[in-house]
Amino acid sequence: MDLYFWIFAVMAVAAGLFTISSREPLSSGLGLLTVFIALSALYLHLHAPLVAIFQVTIYAGAILVLIVFVLMLLVSPGERMRDIQENASYRVMGGILGLTMLGLLAAGAKGVSDLICARSLPEGFGHPSGFGDLMFREYLLHFEVVSVLLLVALIGAIYLAKKRI
Repeated sequence: MDLYFWIFAVMAVAAGLFTISSREPLSSGLGLLTVFIALSALYLHLHAPLVAIFQVTIYAGAILVLIVFVLMLLVSPGERMRDIQENASYRVMGGILGLTMLGLLAAGAKGVSDLICARSLPEGFGHPSGFGDLMFREYLLHFEVVSVLLLVALIGAIYLAKKRI
């Protein structure tokens, strides 16, 4: 284990604890964003740049934006803006998120290739074509089971969200 792993692992765990212990939904969302970014940095460290890109684009870019939109719809704009701006948890989470982003910038300045090419890897490791081959040849059943599970969860969420059917 090296310093890079420990920095982002501690950030992910601390942000995860903050996410589940925060009483404010928006600060909890910031904690979740920090967890996603720290996990993407750990994926980069594990020589999986494609999974790191998926982590940032899908989870941080799509799902977290959806969560923030739902939070914005639930809270009216002028409701507690002053309280939110003076909340210390937002400042702490913003500081942790800023440190995470600085860590990613430092890793980028050092060069992701230095981090990734430290060991010799099999040919095609981490490339999208290898990922597709594994997903649709060796793990096709797993992929289909997960897709059915997500469909059942979607139907259940719609059923729970509707008051009368």
